[in-house]
Amino acid sequence: MALVRVILFFIAVPALLADFPVLHITFAERAVAFTAGQLTELPRSEITTTEPHSGKRHSYSGVAVRELLLRAGAPLGEKLRGGALQLAVLVRCRDGYAVAFALAEFDDSFNDRAILLADAEDGVPLKGNAGPFRLVIPGDKRGARWARSVVSVEVVPVPASPGSRSK
Repeated sequence: MALVRVILFFIAVPALLADFPVLHITFAERAVAFTAGQLTELPRSEITTTEPHSGKRHSYSGVAVRELLLRAGAPLGEKLRGGALQLAVLVRCRDGYAVAFALAEFDDSFNDRAILLADAEDGVPLKGNAGPFRLVIPGDKRGARWARSVVSVEVVPVPASPGSRSK
């Protein structure tokens, strides 16, 4: 009977984890939590690029961060103008590491590259301190923003300097 319980535990735990939030996206008062199962249902992208730490080319697959920001209501496309250009995107990791981007870096009308929240490298799920998600930023010469173990993405206002204007 104990063996049956152990077997059932190992069958049930992965199914339960698929429904457990693994990534949080926030913008203004809106917060969206994604489970591993929900993330696999979003449009997938694949990027082959040089990993800046090793200098080796790898193929990464996952979800474009732009897609996640849109689902949280971030102003992209025609809405990205005026005061919205003073928004920053903070990506936080499990170990407390964080990196910042201008929101415009995720918009197709400002930039031709897609920043990816990868969950696999060369067809293999990310493991250890790299997973479950890693930012992949083609064109970054240094690997400092290729954050590992990503747990949240926040869109935050950048404080305006005195005397500045924004609309």
